[in-house]
Order: sequence, then C-alpha cells, then structure tokens
Amino acid sequence: MPWAKVLRSGQVTFPKEIRESLNIKEGDIIDFQVRGSEIIVRPKTVIDKGKAEVWKMFDAIHEKMKGEDPEKVEKLIEEAIREVRSNKRVKA
Repeated sequence: MPWAKVLRSGQVTFPKEIRESLNIKEGDIIDFQVRGSEIIVRPKTVIDKGKAEVWKMFDAIHEKMKGEDPEKVEKLIEEAIREVRSNKRVKA
C-alpha cells in the first residue's frame, strides 16, 4: 500500500503509482471527501461551458440515466469529457 507524508504546509505528494493509476497530472483538480475517519480523493474534471458538444453528451447521459446512482452518472460524464479531450488532441 503506497503512503505519503504530510508536509509542514499540509502538502502531500501522491505516490507515482497512484498518480499513474488515476491519470493525475500537474495542474489537475482533486476532490476531497471525508467519510468517518477516511479521506476519499478523486480527480475532477473542469470544463468550459462554451463546449457545446460536451453539454449535448451530458444531456444524453442525463436522459439515459434518470433514476440511476448519481456516482454512476458522474463516472459516465467524466468518461465523456475524457473522450472529447482525447478527440481534440488527435485533431490538433
């Protein structure tokens, strides 16, 4: 199990294997949740509202997933964002 030390200013360096498994890169946004004595850490994706194709995907996912588990919906949305980003990289 990887571990890290909390530094004086509260900073923590994520072990390389964790960064790679979650595809965390410099500048990424991280979400923290506290559940009892545990800290849940998840990479988050921030998007520009002007990206209409992404919002169309969100609407389609939302419509398909009505009544589903919100975490499952969030995962699908994050996958859609990654797909759009990877398509942009290929086209650039």
